[in-house]
Amino acid sequence: MHLNRTSRLLCSLALGIACQAVAQDQTPVSVTKPLLDANQSRFQFTGTITSERVASLSPRVAGLVAKADAEMGYSAKAGDMLVGLDDTLARMELREEELNLEAAETDLINSKRRLDEAVNLGDANFPRSERENRETTYRMAQIAVSRLETLVETQREIVERHRIIAPFDGMVAEKMAEVGEWVQTGNPVLRFVDTESLRLDVQVPQEQLALVMGSDTVMVEIAGSGENAFEAHIEARSPQVDPQTRTFQVRIQLDNSSPNVKPGMSAVAIFKPSSEDASVFITRDAILRTADGQVMVWVAESRSGGFKASRRIVQTGPTSGDFIQIVSGLQPSDQVIYQGNELLQEDQAIRIVESVIPIERER
Repeated sequence: MHLNRTSRLLCSLALGIACQAVAQDQTPVSVTKPLLDANQSRFQFTGTITSERVASLSPRVAGLVAKADAEMGYSAKAGDMLVGLDDTLARMELREEELNLEAAETDLINSKRRLDEAVNLGDANFPRSERENRETTYRMAQIAVSRLETLVETQREIVERHRIIAPFDGMVAEKMAEVGEWVQTGNPVLRFVDTESLRLDVQVPQEQLALVMGSDTVMVEIAGSGENAFEAHIEARSPQVDPQTRTFQVRIQLDNSSPNVKPGMSAVAIFKPSSEDASVFITRDAILRTADGQVMVWVAESRSGGFKASRRIVQTGPTSGDFIQIVSGLQPSDQVIYQGNELLQEDQAIRIVESVIPIERER
């Protein structure tokens, strides 16, 4: 059957209206291809240098400070005295116990000599009961010496406790007592820091967990010091992510740091992924977050002559200028939606109004 001219015009008009309606249902979007960088980029996080050991030192006995020469910055070896309390009375008591021990040792020698005489004479020439008495006297002298030896050692420990000593090699970070002050047990008088065993604590976003876990090399750079970056190794990784900041702590042991590196300094941990493959970067405008904190992007998929929106969950790496590295979840051939992506739904019909070829990112 043939259509007359009027019928053909009506059909054409109806088709045009239908096409316009279909076009209006398609959300306009702008897309771009991921940018490949053959040079594997480094990524870095800033943290603070801390000491493996920090001790607040307090006296083990109450007393009057008699010596406090260890000022802030004073270096000491393990066992060196940092603060001395007045131990005059303790030493006098120690001397008295030592004299008592000396007297008891003399009695022990005499009782041993008298017992040996009785034993040498034998029961035929010396009364057995008297020999037994001498044996008892000798045993009691032994006990007296042992008891006084314990008292002397106890008093020596009391004297020693009037000294506050360095528990390890390090440096005085803060001094909180001066000569003439009365100090109590449990009240710190010094803060002592190990300046050799240093580490760097950094907070890493959860999106970059895989990158950090797979890093072979960690370089540390001290901010503003002029020192060259040096190699370090990861000592520990936090077993959980902070639910408030969505970050996890990484602790880096500084094995080859300069003597100029001190606790409290700011430093940068530089990680280099072990893979030698090209890195994938996209514009940060394409990045969205889901309600549960995941990172996602929308890509335009060609289906039945049109395009549909498809959601991709991705894992991100470091940012560089307007670009952000995508560790996983995207292919270099994907058409990533970077405009018109805010209100998209899965499988929503879209219309590409602009397709941008990415240019070389800033280094």
